Amino acid sequence: MSGPGHDARAQLRRLYRGLDGFEIPREDERKVARSRGSSTYGELMPTATIRLLAQLELGRRDHFVDLGAGLGKVVLLAAMTTKVGRARGVELSPARVAIAEQALARAKRERIPGVSRAAFVEDDMLRCDLDEATVIYTCSTAFSAAFMARLQRRLATLPRLRRLASLQDFDPHPAFELREIYKLDASWKRRTKVHVYARVR
Repeated sequence: MSGPGHDARAQLRRLYRGLDGFEIPREDERKVARSRGSSTYGELMPTATIRLLAQLELGRRDHFVDLGAGLGKVVLLAAMTTKVGRARGVELSPARVAIAEQALARAKRERIPGVSRAAFVEDDMLRCDLDEATVIYTCSTAFSAAFMARLQRRLATLPRLRRLASLQDFDPHPAFELREIYKLDASWKRRTKVHVYARVR
C-alpha cells in the first residue's frame, strides 16, 4: 500500500525506533495514581489513528488535544496527516513526555511537514488549560467511572470544543451527543470501540 497514510506510518516507525514507554518509573506511577488517573498504557494502531483523524475533519482553525497522550503518536500523526492548526498532547508521566518530545525532535530534524504544529505538555488533564481546544481525543479505556464523570464535567465547560473522541463511552450528558462509534484496532484489541461525540450548544 502506498500514499500519504503509508508514508506517515513509515515515518512514525522511524521516529519511535528504540523508544518504549509502556513501562514507566515507579515515581511516575505514583504521580498518576495521585491524580486518580490510570498509568496503564495502550494506543490505537497507526492505521486506525489516521482513519479516526480523517473522520474528525481537523482543519486549520482546530486546536486538537490528546488527553493522556502517552508517547505522543496520535499528536504527531494529527500534525503529519491533517491540516490541523495546532496539535497538543497532555500527559502526566514525565518519562512518557520525554519520549514524545524526543520523537518530535527527531521529526523536526527530518523536517517532516506539519510537525512544527505539534507540542507536548506535562500536566493533569483535569487541571490544565483547555480553553482553546476544539477537538479532543482520549484513550480512556482504563479510566475509572468516577474519573470519567469528572472528565466529562470538565469537558462540558470548554468554550470552543466541537468534537470529542473517547475509547470509553461517557454517560448521557446534555452537552454531548453521540454521533458515531468506530471499531478500530488498538494495541490490546482489534476492533475496539471509539465513541465520537458532538458538542451540543
